Amino acid sequence: MVSRRTYTGRAIGFARRQATGIGRRLLDLIHPTYVAGPAFEPGLGLYFRPVSARLLNAYRTRFAGLAANYLEHRFDLLGSGWTVVRHGMSCRGVEGFGYDGGKEVRVDPDGRWLAGRINGPNLEESQRIWRLVDGDYIPIDWQRDFKSGYRWSESVWYLDIRYGHKPGVDIKVPWELARMQHLAQLAWAYVLARMDSRGFASPQRYWREFRSQVLDFIATNPPRFGVNWRSAMEVAIRAANWAVAADLFRAAGADFDDPFQMVLARSLFEHGLHIEANLEWDPQVRGNHYLANIAGLLFIAAYLPRTPKTDAWLAFAIQELVRECDFQFAADGTHREASTSYHCLAAEMIAYATALVLALPPHRLEALKRYDHRLMTCRPALAAAPIPLYRSACGEALTPFPQWYIERLQRMGEFAAHLTKPDGRLAQIGDNDSGRFFRFDAAYERMTVAQARDHYDNLQQYADLPDDAPYWDESHLDHRGLIGAIGVLTGRDDLIMAAGEGSLEAEVIRGLGTAFVSDSGSPRPSIPQAQTIEPDGADRIASLHQELCAQGATLSYEFPAHAGSDLRDGMACCGYPQFGIYVFRSPRLYLAVRCGSFGLVGNGGHAHHDQLSIELWLDGRDLILDPGTCLYTALKYRRDEYRGASAHFAPQVEGHEAQGTGPGLFEMRDRAHAECLYFGPRGFAGCHRAFGPTVYRIIEIGAHAVSVTDGIKGEGRLRQLTLDCGWRCGWRESPRYSPGYGIVVKDRAA
Repeated sequence: MVSRRTYTGRAIGFARRQATGIGRRLLDLIHPTYVAGPAFEPGLGLYFRPVSARLLNAYRTRFAGLAANYLEHRFDLLGSGWTVVRHGMSCRGVEGFGYDGGKEVRVDPDGRWLAGRINGPNLEESQRIWRLVDGDYIPIDWQRDFKSGYRWSESVWYLDIRYGHKPGVDIKVPWELARMQHLAQLAWAYVLARMDSRGFASPQRYWREFRSQVLDFIATNPPRFGVNWRSAMEVAIRAANWAVAADLFRAAGADFDDPFQMVLARSLFEHGLHIEANLEWDPQVRGNHYLANIAGLLFIAAYLPRTPKTDAWLAFAIQELVRECDFQFAADGTHREASTSYHCLAAEMIAYATALVLALPPHRLEALKRYDHRLMTCRPALAAAPIPLYRSACGEALTPFPQWYIERLQRMGEFAAHLTKPDGRLAQIGDNDSGRFFRFDAAYERMTVAQARDHYDNLQQYADLPDDAPYWDESHLDHRGLIGAIGVLTGRDDLIMAAGEGSLEAEVIRGLGTAFVSDSGSPRPSIPQAQTIEPDGADRIASLHQELCAQGATLSYEFPAHAGSDLRDGMACCGYPQFGIYVFRSPRLYLAVRCGSFGLVGNGGHAHHDQLSIELWLDGRDLILDPGTCLYTALKYRRDEYRGASAHFAPQVEGHEAQGTGPGLFEMRDRAHAECLYFGPRGFAGCHRAFGPTVYRIIEIGAHAVSVTDGIKGEGRLRQLTLDCGWRCGWRESPRYSPGYGIVVKDRAA
């Protein structure tokens, strides 16, 4: 629980930030917010080697199709469907809520069209930057929620930006677009077009599009104005993606002009200043947002030339990276936010930030010995130089990462591997906002528009492309690329194998030319099992089952398998009590059981009321799936519906709601006190008290079926969960399956 002292400290901190913000706001409204002074030198750091052309060629059709969409400014984000994003566009709306986002603009090469849009003090510099954009380029509307149509203003100071104030409006949509994670995929298209132009535009078309999109954003989003400066996390992710995409283009032979490189370098510096001034740090309740701040600041510092300021940023980011690895990840490698998708996002940020630090040249590492800690005036404080260094397990090299850090990173990959089903998708526990740090190796399936519309509920009104047009559908639950990246980084062949053949993310890490090895100095032969828990011996299931049945308060469900070998042959039991998930996996079976903490010191921002719920996969088919997330701020009732107890295949008590949900979108106190009573080869038994009376669930894994028995002690009656046998076993009047933020699969039940 969070102490009263912590709440008081937060209130004082909030008051200080408000007072500081008033002065900062006044200055920003009077003066230009673009950094003035000497011109920034062209040329960012270079870290990546060219990616194997042979490997990229295996993705040729995918990147040709994706890049063609990006050249047209067509994006598919958070359930939007592939949509051209431009000024004056009309939008389909969200569940009947739609908004008029304004008229089309008449663009001119001198930037006169920006008058009346950009605030006065920034207009002259904005127009200067716009004049660097290619003459035939059509600007992207970076301020629009292109699902609902609502548009924020680029002339509003960032802390005055409101969100969650209108139904159907989702600030995450422009944020997701402005992360610009598609730029790395444009770089892959550039590489492939240079190899063989069949199916591609000219190579120059891709690097010039990258250049124009970045300039477009910088010109139309002055620092600290508009929706895309509202969250420091978004600023950090965007900066890292700009720096890395530019690196990938240059590694493949692109030659950018000096004026562009100077504008880009200055904007990265402006991004760094913004992150430093708006760190999302809290003494106790902090998670992936602050981790993104750190990772983004690290990439900015590593790519910009050495100055006293960038040296301090680099040292601060490395200091906090090590601290947060220990603070946010348990010893078993699981993230503290009680969400498997957010675990992968956080682990990805740790992995790529670590890889970049290991790739730093000697002259950059010198910064860790002689930086001026007084240049960082934020909380938490930067310690005085030097940053501690440790001898690497693979040689004489010194790194800022102690041995426990390396082991923790390996555990992160092991957890992701254990939570990945045989079909390559992650078991979905807690929130999923489709978040990634980079999208080097996003998994896509090619289908037609008609097939996509038939498959997804959120695309019923989609008509932007003809029915027979190709539709590239991203699998937001496929995180095998992360597993491969951690495998390469830590020298773990087993994790690389778990990621599958041809992992592009693994190749990207190899391109940095850095790696740890495991503590033994050689790769481990196989991914180890996590904890097995048998508090009262193997007879605990039988005795508890008998006790509950004697009270006559049980409900039972059975899931038979197809004829064949014993489901338990080759079964592994992988338990993660600190996260609160228990997994059984064999060649024919995958079962995940949720039972444990709500995360974030019991505040559960990304947790659901899902205690004792399960995901079940049998004989190549999903039988029970977690419903996912659907939406956050756009529709509060959808947020509550998808995170509520009745949305999950879990014991439910008639007339009782799960206790602990607050009025906010991310408020949820842990009053369930869930407890694992048995976890081992026979199955699972656990209980919780979220409804008041204690409810129990017993899961028995037999040779040819999985049996579930629910029971209750105390006042109350269990509600029958009505199963069907269509698309997935589910329950009536429940949310549909959401495999990513805003993406909802049609209910295929008979």
